[in-house]
Amino acid sequence: MTPRNELLTQGRIGAQGAQALYDAVLVVAIGRNFPPPEGHATWDKDAVHDTAHEFLAGARGMSRLVDLAVKSTDDASFRRLLDAAVLNHLRDLARRTDLGRLVVRVKEFLRGDETFVQVPGLGEYWRLAEGPTSPSVVPVDDIKAALSPIPVTIPRWTSEHRHAPLADHDSLQALIRAALTTAEGALDAADIARALAHRLDHRRVPITVELDVREGVSEPASPGPDPAEKTVFRAEAVRIFDQLSDRERIIVAWLDVPVRELGAMIGAGKSRAATLRSDLLERLRRELAGPDRSGVAGVLTDLCEAWVRSWTDGGDPTSTRTTTTGEGRRIHRD
Repeated sequence: MTPRNELLTQGRIGAQGAQALYDAVLVVAIGRNFPPPEGHATWDKDAVHDTAHEFLAGARGMSRLVDLAVKSTDDASFRRLLDAAVLNHLRDLARRTDLGRLVVRVKEFLRGDETFVQVPGLGEYWRLAEGPTSPSVVPVDDIKAALSPIPVTIPRWTSEHRHAPLADHDSLQALIRAALTTAEGALDAADIARALAHRLDHRRVPITVELDVREGVSEPASPGPDPAEKTVFRAEAVRIFDQLSDRERIIVAWLDVPVRELGAMIGAGKSRAATLRSDLLERLRRELAGPDRSGVAGVLTDLCEAWVRSWTDGGDPTSTRTTTTGEGRRIHRD
């Protein structure tokens, strides 16, 4: 009995489904370079099982798997849908981890800067040195809005082993000062981090990381866009998207996978895949040279990922199909 049939006939996960879920977690986690869960140094058996069990946790955990089985048309499409669901789950975990790191960074920063003072008896509540000690009652949306005009500089960064900083010292100090000034009272360190996350965009999309961090580009981070800016971002992203070939759209959507796996996806050797990706990134750097660079890059990545999902989820069968080989996924044009 296949995992899909098991879910359809029994309405719950069994031995086959559990193994399919473990396999999906391992393949997606390693293939997309996700860090292992907290408390694990590698994606060993325990790390995979813990992540899979968290995927199933909650009232909707089991029903989500059954829904995938119902939506799928065969065993192969079920595996693709399961991979996509696991990918979304791992992204959610990464976002939570990113915010957790930001909270830790904010606490360290507050303790090392005399501009800010911890309020006695209130745990991790902080105020300006000259500010009020009572907890703030200002709505968090007002605090976030106050941070939008403040320029933020991202330091040049080339390390492949440590997380890139989201802003330099002066930028962080200015943002936290603005948050506390607008709050008109003390704020919890976690709330300060949440307000900064809105401004610093700690969940950068992969293409932005490639363009701005790995290549060591230093430029101001853009504030959260308003509706008009979003419309501009999308129009520009659609223009670039329409100029990309199918192969280039796949490269953008899977920008963070190892070159060997990328080559298997697009039907090219490792060296050729590396060259294609490098050439495409260079072209995109020229296309995304303006101040709206990060916003447009984010929308472009979303468009390419949605395009890839369209065939992953059983999109136009006359245009693309995939097969799985020992090296990974291979995409074919029919």
